Amino acid sequence: MHFIQFAKSAAALLLFVLTFAAPAHAQNNKQIISGTFYEDRASINGNFATATLTFTQTPSDKFLNITHVNCTISVLSNQILAVAELGVGTTPGAVDLGRPMSVRGNTTGEAAGGSKYYSVITQVYYKIGPGRYPWLSIATAASTGSFALNGACTIVGELTDS
Repeated sequence: MHFIQFAKSAAALLLFVLTFAAPAHAQNNKQIISGTFYEDRASINGNFATATLTFTQTPSDKFLNITHVNCTISVLSNQILAVAELGVGTTPGAVDLGRPMSVRGNTTGEAAGGSKYYSVITQVYYKIGPGRYPWLSIATAASTGSFALNGACTIVGELTDS
C-alpha cells in the first residue's frame, strides 16, 4: 500500500519537474519574449566565406518590428567584412521573401594577431509577418583562399498585432 502511494507521489513529482523544466529547453534557441519585447540570438563558427544565421520562428499571432541589430564578427586578417544583411524567410534557412536590408553600416575591422574584428550595431525598422524566420547573412571577401568566420548576432524588436 505504501509503495503504491510512493509511486504515485514520485510520478507526480516527476511530472511537476518536467512541466517546469520545459521552458528552460526553449532557451536553447536564445529567444526571449516578454510582453511586447522580443530578442533573439544566433551564432556561427567555422571556415566559411559566407554564412546565414537563422533566428527562431516569430510568434504565429504577432508581427515583429525589428529595431536593433547587434553583431560581433571575426574573420582572418586576409578577409574583410563585405556584406551584412537582415532578411526574412518562410521556413528555417530560407531567404525567399526578397526583402534584404543592409545592416553593415560603416564598420571598420580592428586587427589583432591573425584576425580582424568587426562590431555591427544598427538601428533599423524592419517589419516581419507572423510565423516568419528572420535571418542575417554575413559575407566576406579575401585576398587568399583561407576563410574563417565567427559571428554572434542579436536582433531586438517589438511584437505588435498589426
